[in-house]
Amino acid sequence: KQWYQRRVRGIIEHAESHDTEERQTEVKVPCEIIPLNRMWYYAHHIYSREKRTNMSKWSRELCLTGFILPGKPGVICIEGSVANCREFNVRVRAMNWQLLKLQHEENDLTDRQFTDFREMIFDVHGRANTHQDLGQFRTFLEEQKLGEIFSILFKF
Repeated sequence: KQWYQRRVRGIIEHAESHDTEERQTEVKVPCEIIPLNRMWYYAHHIYSREKRTNMSKWSRELCLTGFILPGKPGVICIEGSVANCREFNVRVRAMNWQLLKLQHEENDLTDRQFTDFREMIFDVHGRANTHQDLGQFRTFLEEQKLGEIFSILFKF
């Protein structure tokens, strides 16, 4: 459990340390376009460091906010302009997935719920320490005033 959390934090720190170079070459995309979209994806699992790094990079490039919940199951939430969310959708679907579903989409939003794009890590458990504590994830969503999304994502 602790190894997994340290490993994930190490990956995030490594990716953030390389941000400076990438920002100098990125195309600037307008961030405050309204209306906004919020897209919720359910994945059988999200383990791949490359996928997580790419999604993080794309979110900066496309001025998207939200999060990735890595592990099994995996969740991706992005919010931003309609065009940028659609572009992220094209890119993420081009990756190889066991199962990835766009589970829910919110349209015509006027405010962002998140200020950045990050990986969410809760207490991990399971045989290979790859399962997130979904109770803590549910609490996180409720604190963000997004509690109804939990039952939509997991079909409860």
